[in-house]
Amino acid sequence: MHNYAEPLFRKGRVLKRESLEALRDFPGNLARLALADWADGILYGFDITYETKETGAGAVQITAGAVWYQGQVVLTETEVIPFRAFEQQITVCLRLYPNTATEDFLMRPLELRLKNGEPGNHELELGRFRLSEGARLRKDYQNLRDCRTAYNTLDITQIPYAGPGGITVSPVLLRMFARMILDHTQADEADVSFALLCLDHTLVSRECLLRYLCRRLGEPFRELSHNEIYERLIRIAGAGGRGAGQQRRREGPAVF
Repeated sequence: MHNYAEPLFRKGRVLKRESLEALRDFPGNLARLALADWADGILYGFDITYETKETGAGAVQITAGAVWYQGQVVLTETEVIPFRAFEQQITVCLRLYPNTATEDFLMRPLELRLKNGEPGNHELELGRFRLSEGARLRKDYQNLRDCRTAYNTLDITQIPYAGPGGITVSPVLLRMFARMILDHTQADEADVSFALLCLDHTLVSRECLLRYLCRRLGEPFRELSHNEIYERLIRIAGAGGRGAGQQRRREGPAVF
């Protein structure tokens, strides 16, 4: 028989090492149990903004966030990075280095980077953009297609969100897709059901998303890249939740 012990820290009691150890271990153990079969990726946070200071200098601000990485929940703090790389394709990345240990802490070095290129090994993408000097970084998307424009839009379509069984796409994208579907009174029942799922759940698993897209568009079930998922969501939402699947079944699979 085992006992579950929760420290009480009552007035007048001596503070015991065992109580502090129980308090220390609880959140980490709970996270590892809850996320054991999840793929590495973003959990929460990492809102990205661009600001111009009174001096004329610009900076990108990345708010605090959390990621699931190699069996560990890793928290970051808000960081401001000077920015002058206008007219270039910039990817905002979080680089995670291997753990190191001191006598008192397990340390994982982190680095938030703005790079011209794709994420590398041990890097997680937080968004991408191409900014014109004097412009603002847009996040007020009008529809799914508006999430990816040539200039001045924060592109969130490639962010790898942690999820059970594999990475999944941004909840912002799926909620936007859901509202576009539900705005059409003649939407297909399967689309309505999936749209309500997207609105009711913070996260939609990769398998659920892939099975919906492949079945809806008459394609064999297979892995899809973030780009392929995004294009298929646009196709279904652009058809108002109707006709896209029938057209795909007549024409066969498309190539992106």
